[in-house]
Amino acid sequence: MKRLFVWFIALFLVAVSSNTVPAKVTIGGRVYVDCYYLERNRENSEYKKLGNVPFTNTAIQVPNITRFNVKWTNEDNVGMFISLGVGQLSGGTTLSTSDGVKLRHAYGWWDLTENFQILAGKTTTPVSPLLPYQMVGTRSGSLNIIGEGYGELYSGRFAQIRGTYHFTNTIRLAVALVDPNGAALGNYAPYPDPNLYQTNTKLPRIDLGLPIYVGPISIYPSFLYQRRTVDFLAEDMDGLDKHIDTYIGSLGVLAGFGPFQLSAEGNWGQNWSNTGGGMGVSPPARNSAATIYDRQLDNTTTYGWWVEGSYRLGIVTPHIMYGQMKSEGDKNPMLYKSWFWGISIPIKATKGFTVAPEFMWYDDGDDNRDAWDNRVNNGKYAIYGVQFQFRF
Repeated sequence: MKRLFVWFIALFLVAVSSNTVPAKVTIGGRVYVDCYYLERNRENSEYKKLGNVPFTNTAIQVPNITRFNVKWTNEDNVGMFISLGVGQLSGGTTLSTSDGVKLRHAYGWWDLTENFQILAGKTTTPVSPLLPYQMVGTRSGSLNIIGEGYGELYSGRFAQIRGTYHFTNTIRLAVALVDPNGAALGNYAPYPDPNLYQTNTKLPRIDLGLPIYVGPISIYPSFLYQRRTVDFLAEDMDGLDKHIDTYIGSLGVLAGFGPFQLSAEGNWGQNWSNTGGGMGVSPPARNSAATIYDRQLDNTTTYGWWVEGSYRLGIVTPHIMYGQMKSEGDKNPMLYKSWFWGISIPIKATKGFTVAPEFMWYDDGDDNRDAWDNRVNNGKYAIYGVQFQFRF
């Protein structure tokens, strides 16, 4: 990864020094520093394999959402954007505090006409574009960022080829062909165990987004679909349906009226963890893949939703939010549910510097994989902290 960073700087210097084609280069960066107190009750501590007593931890971390960006454009309507994440890769419930470099974005685009753009590279897809303002605890051990695992489905950043057509200034359609390999972060569901099969794909995943802007209200419908075929290696699994279909429908709404803003998003579909995406590591997120039940391949249905309200008071903008996520087998009796709620209060102290106190509560629900009368309480936890944000 260090070599990747060196190449990144080298390409940036070449872009700046080149004068063969009139171009514009913009550099930017963000530094995030988390300082928080994490408090898990006994049940949650046991669920996270930290012992059978309450767990508390104070942390000061620079998570790798810290980043360095370069944007380049030329007079022929061609552009390029590269972003590297730097900072702590692990932490919270582990002893490691190793730092690293991770590629976040690397894509280019060409505006063929005023209405049509083609894009290729690694970046977010058109699915589920809205995010709650939950920022503290990326390396808490529960991946607490933008409400992932507790209502938010983040589209993730993947290699893709995408076309975007602007019908009008208020409506556009984005269609992305996305690399279909890999699974969602935190997919540890052992049903089916990934060690027992290999997956085959013939077509890329397809993601669609159709944002609509009507005055102060923006509406974000989107959809993704992917099909995989699995080859079961165990002899006693012959004859099973070999197709795993993943689909997710998403609808987001953002409305702003003066200093008040309301945002909400809902996502629903099946077999989320059988494709890539940022859905966290909560119990419903980790158990959102297809399962094997009664010698049949069983789909898992998952939904997640959140709502957030904010009000700007000068340099202070409090955000209040609530969300939940649920995964349930169609025939398999497993059921997982999680919730989060809290307040984040970003304060723009001066140009380029924001301090954001945050108070969040999380509930990992019950684990009733075996039976409803044999469920296990996964417990609750809270994170009280502040994030320092530097931007240029």
